[in-house]
Amino acid sequence: MAGLNLDIPEDFMKDLLGKPFDKIAKTALDECAPILKDSIKTSMRSAVKHSGDSDMIKSVRANKPKQTRTDAWIVNVYPSGYSSHSFNRYTGGKVKRYPVSNALKAIWLEYGRVGQAPSPWLAPAVSNCRSKILEEMQRIWERETGARQ
Repeated sequence: MAGLNLDIPEDFMKDLLGKPFDKIAKTALDECAPILKDSIKTSMRSAVKHSGDSDMIKSVRANKPKQTRTDAWIVNVYPSGYSSHSFNRYTGGKVKRYPVSNALKAIWLEYGRVGQAPSPWLAPAVSNCRSKILEEMQRIWERETGARQ
């Protein structure tokens, strides 16, 4: 996969848009994160094979957008917290119970485990909402910059 990174001076962006880019980026991520969150929940529901993973689906959340040290804007959408189920490890004839995070359960679902086939949910979730998010970002861009008025 190829990547394309452009460093556009902020002065140029302000002149071009008449508004600060950071405000537009934050607004776009604020308004688009729920679209991805809903798509992830839908995709997880279709990949889950038993009702014990419903707490994982309910735990999916989106953080507030933030700016990184490199000035990129990001928002994280992920399953949070711990499952009501635990993982048992047998060592030395004893059973030790470990809590299982919902993120770990999501990884197990995506990639599978010993005796459990993978049930990919992440790639379908992203591809199912990609066009809707791009349309929403275009709408936000036009609204914030005054384009097409």
